[in-house]
Amino acid sequence: MPGSVVALRESHRAEVDGLLRRAVEEEVRRSGGRTDGAVLLGRGRAELGEMAAKAAEEYGAYVRALDEAEATQRPLSARLSRGALATPGLVTIVAAVAAFGADLGYGTSAGTAFGAGATVAVAGVAATLVKLTAGHWPAAHRRAGMRGQPGGMEQLRLQWLTAVEVRGIRPFLDQHRMVSAATRRSAGTAPQSAAAPPRVPKLRGNDRSAAARRRSVLEQSFQHLPEADGPLAGRRAQLTQISQWVHQARASTETRPTVVLLHGPPGSGRTALAVRAAHHLRDQFRGACVVDLRGEGAARAGRAPGEPPVPTRDALMHLLNRLGAPRDQLLFRERSSQEQHVKRLTELYDQHLTGLPVTVVLDDASDVDQVRTLIPERSDSLVLVTSATPLALPSDLVAWVHELPVGALDEAGAEELLGAAAQE
Repeated sequence: MPGSVVALRESHRAEVDGLLRRAVEEEVRRSGGRTDGAVLLGRGRAELGEMAAKAAEEYGAYVRALDEAEATQRPLSARLSRGALATPGLVTIVAAVAAFGADLGYGTSAGTAFGAGATVAVAGVAATLVKLTAGHWPAAHRRAGMRGQPGGMEQLRLQWLTAVEVRGIRPFLDQHRMVSAATRRSAGTAPQSAAAPPRVPKLRGNDRSAAARRRSVLEQSFQHLPEADGPLAGRRAQLTQISQWVHQARASTETRPTVVLLHGPPGSGRTALAVRAAHHLRDQFRGACVVDLRGEGAARAGRAPGEPPVPTRDALMHLLNRLGAPRDQLLFRERSSQEQHVKRLTELYDQHLTGLPVTVVLDDASDVDQVRTLIPERSDSLVLVTSATPLALPSDLVAWVHELPVGALDEAGAEELLGAAAQE
């Protein structure tokens, strides 16, 4: 249960410890060396059990699957046990004796008859060994191959580790940042004696208020997503593929966003799939936001004729507001050019989403430079980009980039859609 301590198996505890260690190393790099990695890691290890408890449900599913798989796997020694060999061995002995007796009955010499019996015995033993071992090696190879592929056991493992990171490690690091900021602010106003131990200050009212506001805004951001009503006809495989890409990225040692390019003609359902994925993966991210970039102008229903594409500045402002950025940082009192304004907003956007995994849906995109600006490169976020045609993102983009064509439904998907519509 969340809030209690989960008893992890030794190898699994080592995996969580490695996940924490990589997160601490990234935090040290992010802070420019101001964070004491050894102290932070020690504090995190002391709370490792509580962090793991936040993913108790995913861990339980993973462990049950491991136990079930282990119970169904018979080692080769069991296949070649005395019990397994008893019946085939008896049949072989009877056949050898029968061959020996038959040859003697036909007047064959004892030596020749014995040789015939021995040949039957050797052939029977060989056939028994081949039969018992034939099914073992292919099954072993299949299991070994499946362990390295997403889906099944590996998928459950990745879901568990992702839950530990999102619900346990990330909040722990968020709390550390707030305490560190409060410590730096109070350092000049409350000098301590050299002999006095360092005191960890409590968060001031403003700090608690800002942190609470951000949590509230992020939680409410999911409510601003379009509804994911209606059947998911013919798109389950694509939704599963997006989920697998997210889990693979989270299991990596690198902090990069996952970018999925969903392209297809108008009416293909690319936006519905992106929104469905944002809802489906809600537990993996802290917030979500959709921006209609209007790349196709007035080509889509519900738009005013001649409606221009959304400027990058407006898209950044919308994302920052929806994802809980401090409002006072969005007010630029001095006069500046449009380019300078976009540059400052981009820096604030990247800074705000560093270490804050969210889902961003860039709907109806057409400008590659604009899309690149809206991808936070130092974040574990998911960016779903929908477009009418494939977008060629720059090769130097620091992200896990995947392309997913969204075409018309196949025959099975169309039948499923019609069946679901008939039931409504």
